[in-house]
Amino acid sequence: MIDYIIPLFEDANIYFIQGQNGGRVPYSNCVVMGDYIIDTGISPVRLKRLKKKFVLKNLCFSHWHDDHIRDCKNFVHLPFYCHPEARPIIEDIDKLLDLYNIRNSPAEKPFKLFLSQIIDAYGVKIAGTFEHNEVITIDNGLEVHILYTPGHSKGHCIFHIPELKFAFIGDIDLSKFGPWYGGIDSDIIKFMVSIDTISKLNLETVVTGHRGLVKGKDVIQQELEKYKAIFKRRERMIMDLLSPEEPRNPKDLLEKNIIYKRYEFLKPFLLAMEQTMIQKHFDKLIAEHKIAQEDEGFVLV
Repeated sequence: MIDYIIPLFEDANIYFIQGQNGGRVPYSNCVVMGDYIIDTGISPVRLKRLKKKFVLKNLCFSHWHDDHIRDCKNFVHLPFYCHPEARPIIEDIDKLLDLYNIRNSPAEKPFKLFLSQIIDAYGVKIAGTFEHNEVITIDNGLEVHILYTPGHSKGHCIFHIPELKFAFIGDIDLSKFGPWYGGIDSDIIKFMVSIDTISKLNLETVVTGHRGLVKGKDVIQQELEKYKAIFKRRERMIMDLLSPEEPRNPKDLLEKNIIYKRYEFLKPFLLAMEQTMIQKHFDKLIAEHKIAQEDEGFVLV
């Protein structure tokens, strides 16, 4: 067995496929369930080896992000499926620039160069879509329940096999970095609700898009709680940088390590994502009447 192809159950054809560089961005992990592959971000070389090892007939995307759909043309002979909200972006990845809010910004040129070097997903066509609570049947009659879990992005879904107490939970990734919500389509409240949805599934084994394999019911619950708590930690950092007297904007809080700890890699892009994520917290704090607009910025209430 190739070391990055990990069987998860003795009596079911479910495999964790670890992406290159441990599944860290710009790669991601994927899962094989029977003749389905979920996501394609593991690397071109690893995808080609999968084609030789498995008889795959269907490809599902957990969501539209570039690190999860990259190199999918290695499986151009398969039908591609995704949630309806992800379809227009996967079929036209130029829309990434708008959803990342970087079109006509300093981040656009370096990001497009980076994207051209890592992704082969231009001109992809989606054969069909799946909805929340849709069920697909794989080997031995195992049912895979597709659950809509927005927040990280629109169209984000997880793949749950109740009989095995298993799920591939995509980019609700339980990483130390914490939740990522840097797209225009991201939503903090929906993200937290999606985490709660997963916590109620009685899972004993999960695979995530970047951290990888996590086992044990208690461990999974603890990791979900720690992951969700990062929202509050970031919010506290933002509140500590605001005052009742001096109005401040999300841009004023950049490079304070609220989101990212280092900015060397694609710095203009990371700063754009950080500003969007801080703005999401501002939106939440405004709705909760914890901050209010004053002049050109916001102050604590």
